[in-house]
Amino acid sequence: MKNKKKEIINIFDFDGTLTTETWPKFWVWVKKFGYNGTQRNDELENALAEYRKLNIGNELETFFAFFNDLLVDNNETLTYEELMEGEQFIQYNLGVIEFIKNTDTKNYIVSGGLKEFLQNLKIAKYFDGIYGTPIQHDEIGLISGIGEVMTDDKKILAIQDILKRNHRQGNDCHNLNYIGDGYSDAMAMRFVHSNGGKAIFVHQSNKDDKFYHYNNRICQTLNKDGMVDFCCVADYTNGSMLSNILQGQKGKEEFYEDEYKNSRGK
Repeated sequence: MKNKKKEIINIFDFDGTLTTETWPKFWVWVKKFGYNGTQRNDELENALAEYRKLNIGNELETFFAFFNDLLVDNNETLTYEELMEGEQFIQYNLGVIEFIKNTDTKNYIVSGGLKEFLQNLKIAKYFDGIYGTPIQHDEIGLISGIGEVMTDDKKILAIQDILKRNHRQGNDCHNLNYIGDGYSDAMAMRFVHSNGGKAIFVHQSNKDDKFYHYNNRICQTLNKDGMVDFCCVADYTNGSMLSNILQGQKGKEEFYEDEYKNSRGK
């Protein structure tokens, strides 16, 4: 008797993977401190650069520490209404909402982003679980800071927890897809790929976008050791290449897109 085929599990990064932008919209509340948090901008980047001159840590740690310290050093708190104001600025990639609502697969988010922000999005109810960086609260439930950051290595722990929740061994990634868009996904991609799953790198379709060639280079760097199984446009509409892969309708690496094939050979 043949073993029953394992249920498909899809694990998504969030910003840049499910959304059109890599800049996280949960920072919109920094307007309280005179910054524009709706998008990446020079003023914020310069403030971060100055912060990093005085504080020790890697880019991810100092990134979150900067925003945490805005609250802590100013003895400020946030309401959930203020936190969720950023949702209105999110633009999802083509077909994301329909895919998550209608697919028969198990779908999870594993992101470095703020967990409570992601859990309170309108789209959150369609996911089977959401992992991210936790928020800290004061004694009356207001947001007072940011907890332990979901670093790249902690994403692997989150994946293993998802496997456990689905009654699998901690390294059984068969029929599991990890979908990401940047260097912060590298460790998770390698873990999934090395344990029988598929690592999928997604990018925007607009070749004129200033990040297109940058993302192309990321994909090539990650794939130097063959850890990326697919590179494709972040288009989740029914019948698209990505949608077919995530639903188990495509399984061959020849579906790697032509522009990535060509650039790999240069």
